[in-house]
Amino acid sequence: MFLHKLAQSKSGVFIFVLSSFIIGAVAAPVLKISRANLSQLIFIFILLIAAAVVFWPKKNWRLLSLGALFLFLSFFRFSMTEPPLAPSNLIFYHDRWIAAEGVISDDPSFDGKQKIILQVEKLKVITSDDETRAVNGKAILYLDRYPEYHYGDLLSLNCNLVKPLESEDGEQKFSYPAYLARQGVWSVCLNGRIKEVEPGHGNWFYGKILIFKSILVEGVNKILPEPQSSFLGGLLYGARQSIPADLKLAFSRTGTAHIVAVSGYNITIIAAAILAILQGLSVPRKRAFGVSVVLIVVFVLLTGASASVVRAGLMGIIVLWARHVGRLSQAGRVLVFTAFLMLLFNPRLIFFDAGFQLSFASTLGILYLSPILENYSRSWPKILGFKESLLTTLSAIAATAPLIAYSFGSFSLVAPIVNLLILPAIPYTMALGFGAMILGLLYFPLGQVWGSVVWLPLTYIIKVVEYFSSLGWASIAVPQVSWWVMILAYAVLIWIMWRFRRPANL
Repeated sequence: MFLHKLAQSKSGVFIFVLSSFIIGAVAAPVLKISRANLSQLIFIFILLIAAAVVFWPKKNWRLLSLGALFLFLSFFRFSMTEPPLAPSNLIFYHDRWIAAEGVISDDPSFDGKQKIILQVEKLKVITSDDETRAVNGKAILYLDRYPEYHYGDLLSLNCNLVKPLESEDGEQKFSYPAYLARQGVWSVCLNGRIKEVEPGHGNWFYGKILIFKSILVEGVNKILPEPQSSFLGGLLYGARQSIPADLKLAFSRTGTAHIVAVSGYNITIIAAAILAILQGLSVPRKRAFGVSVVLIVVFVLLTGASASVVRAGLMGIIVLWARHVGRLSQAGRVLVFTAFLMLLFNPRLIFFDAGFQLSFASTLGILYLSPILENYSRSWPKILGFKESLLTTLSAIAATAPLIAYSFGSFSLVAPIVNLLILPAIPYTMALGFGAMILGLLYFPLGQVWGSVVWLPLTYIIKVVEYFSSLGWASIAVPQVSWWVMILAYAVLIWIMWRFRRPANL
């Protein structure tokens, strides 16, 4: 009966087939699908195409065959992300000393060591007489903190090329090779010795964005003391590395780490809060939506416009659009379609990228749990978007709690109250901080004066987080739940969203 009803609806068929692809991306690593299965997958895929043609007149069977087709399409796409073992690919040369030449393909990160992802273009095996040959593949290098290297630098180096190994800390839910593979990295360069550096080989536009970002970072560090400068850097462009370790722990214990982590979880909450505040200030709905979208785009560019940040920005825009048009059914379809496109590009995200998982879960929570909470809080006063910010935060926390309990084994008891106290201040703090940065670039003394203004809300947020973090019961460690417990928790959440849904939005 359900299948028949689903087959009668174009939107139902649309959601079913795309969801089949998403389910396939989840199932592929569980079933250990790899490039070795490619021939079998192609054979089954052809059979499914034939089945779809044969059963096309029968709607129920057509739906099932299309679902199976997209499921195996996901398996096929997943297997294709693994590079073939061929001389033209970097993985062919594992466990050898090589002389390589390649370009730094992303902004290096710093956390004790300097982490670089190198797009290798040429290679020579040092221990043989092989000539230099063109290859394709990414390798990760861990170098000393100094000298610093930059995006677009062409490096010539020697290193020991190896396959990434699993972590030996006993943690079974984190796989280092899988973590690298979802970034397209299948090799590690050990004991790298840089011989030559030639800058300027990256994408010109992306390089300029990163240069501008580094100028902003330097400006913030000059106009504000620590830890306020590091915290503002985390708010505005996701620079978390310089935040003191004790402050990072405080954010984690109070469930507020999302405000300094560039993810869909962060952006969707902040974007919804900005929209609510603008509307609370009597800004027309259409203009408030436009301003909020522009702010997300600016935020994405300021943080370096990496793939993860772009994905987060898309999630945030979906939430804003849903709030703007008031049609959850359309927003749900757009969210599923967006997830499908992201996984079509990189099917390893949904299983191996916690940021993607949190982004998707928090967006679903804001779209479907927030309206339910609004129904039960209609009598609450609306003051500068305060109520909307609280409901948005609670929805995101509820939607991500099972995933956090499964992945990290901790849960913050003070997260709702801390988010309630600090979240309304975040958009204003970001606006003041951005103004201080721009003024600092134009005229440094004026930037310093404005920096003293933004120091106040920054300090307020830090002190609130530190106080609640100091409470012994702020965060509790929970046993890392099994995957089936997490699935059961989400089944209950989905039932709640269905049971208390707004009929007008279906």
